[in-house]
Amino acid sequence: MSSTTSTAPGRTRRISMVSGVLLALLAAVGLAGPQPAAADDTTITIGQPGHITLTAPKTVAPGDEALLDLNYTNTSGRTIGAASLTITFAPEADSSLDVGSLSWWSPDPEGHTQTATGDSATRTVTVGWSSFDPGDTNRTVVYLPFKNTASGSVPLHATLTENFDDGPVPTDLGDLTINAIPPAADLAVSLNASPKNLGVLYATFTATVKNQGPAAATAARLRFTYPRGFAQPSAPGCTVNTSARTATCDLGALPAGGSVTRTLGLHTQLLTISNHLTVTAARLDSTPADPQPANDAASATCSAITGLLVRC
Repeated sequence: MSSTTSTAPGRTRRISMVSGVLLALLAAVGLAGPQPAAADDTTITIGQPGHITLTAPKTVAPGDEALLDLNYTNTSGRTIGAASLTITFAPEADSSLDVGSLSWWSPDPEGHTQTATGDSATRTVTVGWSSFDPGDTNRTVVYLPFKNTASGSVPLHATLTENFDDGPVPTDLGDLTINAIPPAADLAVSLNASPKNLGVLYATFTATVKNQGPAAATAARLRFTYPRGFAQPSAPGCTVNTSARTATCDLGALPAGGSVTRTLGLHTQLLTISNHLTVTAARLDSTPADPQPANDAASATCSAITGLLVRC
């Protein structure tokens, strides 16, 4: 005697007395399909350990499947007539997921897992279980396809609802994000120098740091570096090191789209003759990470014919 339960296209689960015993043996020796995801830096788990957990991969490549590993134990001490887990994806997941084409697998010989379905219109995955005696355990694996054009983060929220004789009891498992994009703040540095004409012995360098986002910068520092031939540095709000010929400036917090300026003033020495007096302003460090190092520095070059004739 056997029964067949159809899942989403691509996988079918068949249960019988013989296959149930076989699955139990295979599961015991670790051969019945993929094993529960290990707690490491490639997966993330939410839920209540020992009761109900959902483990998902941190990253999934376009065209691959996300293995959603559900491990559920009836720890209530009472019989559960039915239970359902609802996974709801955020709207930004639409560009990455093919929820309607999911499939599933379970090594459970008791047949607790009844169905797993996906609804693209509501961006939900629903897994249904039935007839859990106290202490019964179950593992269900949902295979969630990612589109070949998948990009961006895929946030989800999961909720378990258990039905007892006296009514349903919801459990909020929490949120996780597949392909989470780390916060980043792109700080772009530009540098302007004056005077533009000959005739003075003092040059001013103004660095502008703009946060091009997407996140706010909670902290950042800028460093000016100047060459021999310049002396008597002045940099308000910065720490000057004349031995290293640097000025280090604390920029503080900088919101996305915001900008801040810092200036460095330098005198030319009396006997300086050079066409290559180059000053550089560069992002020294910032939080969170800067994803575009190519725009982290800018330079300006001045010329000097003795300390009385300077042009930048």
